[in-house]
Amino acid sequence: MYTYTGVYHYEQNAAPEQAAVTFANNKLEIGLKDEHGNPRNVFWFWEKISVENITGDHCWLSYDGFPKQTLEVISMDFAVEVEKRRAKFGKPATANKTISALVIMGAIVLALGVALYFWIVPWLAGRAAMSVPVSYEESLGDKAYQSLIGQYTVLPEKTKLANDFFKELKIPSAYKIRITVVKQDQLNAFAIPGGNIIVYDKLIKQMKGPGELAALLSHEFSHVELRHTTKTMFRSMGSYVMLSLVFGDLTGVGAVVVENAHSLKTLQYSRSLEREADLNGLKLLDARHIGGDGFVGLFKTLKNESGVAPSEWMSSHPDLDNRVKYVESDEHYQAGSVTDSTLIRIFNQLQADGNNSSW
Repeated sequence: MYTYTGVYHYEQNAAPEQAAVTFANNKLEIGLKDEHGNPRNVFWFWEKISVENITGDHCWLSYDGFPKQTLEVISMDFAVEVEKRRAKFGKPATANKTISALVIMGAIVLALGVALYFWIVPWLAGRAAMSVPVSYEESLGDKAYQSLIGQYTVLPEKTKLANDFFKELKIPSAYKIRITVVKQDQLNAFAIPGGNIIVYDKLIKQMKGPGELAALLSHEFSHVELRHTTKTMFRSMGSYVMLSLVFGDLTGVGAVVVENAHSLKTLQYSRSLEREADLNGLKLLDARHIGGDGFVGLFKTLKNESGVAPSEWMSSHPDLDNRVKYVESDEHYQAGSVTDSTLIRIFNQLQADGNNSSW
């Protein structure tokens, strides 16, 4: 058994000690002497030994633990034997460091990938939705509308009355707002990018007054005007939208929107977007001297009817009680509803039986 001469450090500030180093089966035996000259041995097991550096015939080792222990041996044979013993009883130093670096790098790449997919790409897609021209948004929405409307029975007279009602509100917009009333035994209404709004006739029938219709239309209009629908759709198609932007081609986005147009009727907005649409709609009505009781009444109508028939509008717009609270506490909320005789007349005609034939 060959013994090598080395220099042992027990901690950073301690004086180095001369050491006699011997290879045992599964460890290094480091022979030292205490301050009185008496022999003492330190044992390093291979699974805890790390190779700090090997340069020429210099070999620097360290041992896991605290305080730090290091060992320097000047011998090419020693360095070669260390690699052999590490390969047999522990982990080769170079492999150990390489594997650790690869694991860390892999974790970083994975974290970046998750962040990119779930947060960064949807955020960038949402930003892109705010920058597309209104004309493109309207073209996109018209294609989605044409793909979707075929599954419904459109009520022409009620559609005309609903549009007359909205025009009487005199809300300016860069979009051409087009409302379609369809025959459907559910309580629902939803916006399509670019200005189309679809309203189920059952929801209108269940309303207690014109204020509820004004609230509903101002809410859905806000989704269009604030680009909530376009932003939410772009986010849901995040990676596809971003690739289309990179290659300067948004035509493919339109094809995907048309293909998935049916999802618009149950599109899930974030709670912050729903709140923004509620409060923006409330502000619009307040500016037209229409009280906010229509919003409160609409939420109560939806809640009361939830046990009678499925309400898609309610299922995609949760927390009705909470919405009543924040509407009533908003600065633009004033008690009262619609007093305009034209709006009242149109609403009464809408609730009466009309021409239910399709286009």
